[in-house]
Amino acid sequence: MRLGRLSRPAVLAAGLVCLARLPATGQSAADGSRGQSHDFGTVAQGQKVVHAFTLRNDGTAPLTIERVDLSAGSMAARFVGLIPPGQEGHVSIEWETGQLAGEMEAKGIVRFARAAAAPLTLVLKGVVRPSIELLPYPAFFVSVFAGESAEGQLRIVNHEQRPLAITRVEEGGGRLFVTELVTLEAGTLYELRLRVPAGAPPGRYEEAIYLDTDHPTRPRIPIAVNIFVKTNVYANPDVVDFGTVSLDDLARAPSTLELLTQTVLIKKREGEFEIKALESDLGFLRISRSPGGKSGTFRIDVGLDREGLRRGRITGSIRIATSDHAFPELFIPVRGELR
Repeated sequence: MRLGRLSRPAVLAAGLVCLARLPATGQSAADGSRGQSHDFGTVAQGQKVVHAFTLRNDGTAPLTIERVDLSAGSMAARFVGLIPPGQEGHVSIEWETGQLAGEMEAKGIVRFARAAAAPLTLVLKGVVRPSIELLPYPAFFVSVFAGESAEGQLRIVNHEQRPLAITRVEEGGGRLFVTELVTLEAGTLYELRLRVPAGAPPGRYEEAIYLDTDHPTRPRIPIAVNIFVKTNVYANPDVVDFGTVSLDDLARAPSTLELLTQTVLIKKREGEFEIKALESDLGFLRISRSPGGKSGTFRIDVGLDREGLRRGRITGSIRIATSDHAFPELFIPVRGELR
């Protein structure tokens, strides 16, 4: 029995794929590839999904499974490598769900030793329900204009029979917001409310909230807090980040340079304005804007000029001069690394 690695599910089931004379005919997907799919439904987080696919060799020669390539990291595949003619073999895929949540899908691609045998795709999919769920997302995203206040809410849902007590709410980082925890159903359902008061300085902030609970495996639950305090004229996103760019890859495939282009929107809350100047201290940037003239929103496309690229870090900015008297200039940081 061989053991291969993959990604993660949790219940027991079985399926059948027939492998024909020139090795394998199975079910065909819409794209023409052969394979079999199993939906394991909804399982509790931490439960192991185990699904056994049955493969039948309808050919006249033995069929050897060389390996099973798995698409995710917490899966394992077990199988007997040789399937005699006219007999069945099994590929069992196990998926650990301890770190999963939401709708999940992963694949196991069965590779055969004979070149004539096309690979067979086995799919596992389903929903992993965490024991404690934060809805609609396990994070706050608040956007507000400077001088105004804003609020956000999320709910903490306990799916276990054991009641959940939240013993403390810790507001990490700065004091840009205040929170309130409201009990909707004791032990089962809570609502966490967040308020950003007026007066927060413009900018983007990444903060955190921590819930201390009496749960045996989740005693401390982190919740990300993302706050964007906007001026009347603002850029979204407010940074151009090219990430890590391989110059060798660009040399092999120059057409991929266009895929690195970043787009920034320059917006005004009310009314129109003009962009009077657009420049950067980085000479290898290609910058364009649309539309011309006045508008309430401008699109700025920022790309790279291949001829000017050199290895090293990208550190600079784009200066935007506007006709708005209150916000005559905006500076957008530009970062990344060329390797």
